[in-house]
Amino acid sequence: MKYLLTIIAAIICFTASAQKPEPAIGKAVYNFSHVRDTLHRDKPYTERLALLVGRDASVYKSLDKQLAEQKMVADVMNQVKNASNPNALTLTIQGGPPTQAEEYYQYPKEKKLYTEETVVNYYLVEEPLPAIKWQIKKDTMSISGLQCQMATAHFKGRDYTAWFCADLPFQTGPWKLNGLPGLILEASDAKKEVIFKFEGFEDIRASNQTIAPPADDIRTSPENMAKLKEARAKDPSGFMKASHGSGQAKRGSNGMDMVDPSKIASINVKGYTGPLTKVVNNPIELPEGK
Repeated sequence: MKYLLTIIAAIICFTASAQKPEPAIGKAVYNFSHVRDTLHRDKPYTERLALLVGRDASVYKSLDKQLAEQKMVADVMNQVKNASNPNALTLTIQGGPPTQAEEYYQYPKEKKLYTEETVVNYYLVEEPLPAIKWQIKKDTMSISGLQCQMATAHFKGRDYTAWFCADLPFQTGPWKLNGLPGLILEASDAKKEVIFKFEGFEDIRASNQTIAPPADDIRTSPENMAKLKEARAKDPSGFMKASHGSGQAKRGSNGMDMVDPSKIASINVKGYTGPLTKVVNNPIELPEGK
């Protein structure tokens, strides 16, 4: 335990500085598909994700995760409302499907990429925004009524074809994709193992949403994050005990934080029973030459 505490303290770095919240202008929604297990290509991992864009920043995160949390809260509140004995509640929490835990914050002008990862605590990994060497083609296509142009590039071990919309002047896109003179609406690799399919775009200025990495995240580097994950893999139980007590704010809700604990008689937690991708032999980022 002392050894793990020493490792964790040595490789994380705290900072008082934080990115200024950027007003969100629009939201693009994508249907993401990824063949994680090449032995079962007919069963790709799928998820809906949202990209919030501002003038100088963007954040890409799971929409399915947000919707699942909202459903859990609604389910718990409905059980409380319809309970036969409100002073001895018997509640059931139904687990949802696995979703992307990482959130990607792009700052094109600053050429920075921040990735929020969860390794017991919430960490913010800071690195240079990837400089993708796009080749813009003459090919055009209309996607959901938006005029788009083709671009191709080799990135993270894959050959990508992307379609960007110059009428949406945001030099960003889903995941880590960036650097085109317009919002990237769709992208896929040559093998169709990774696909970002555009679902829609809406103006969200009236929602008063902002873009900024959580201020209480523990900041670290990609190299140190790799060491953290290595330490967790070697001793999961010890790592979890050593990592507690960061004082970070809780993220998300399953509705239980809205119920008086003194009125709860029992809680029944049901795990997710749907399809799971247990084997990942084809990560989204591949080593060069594979």
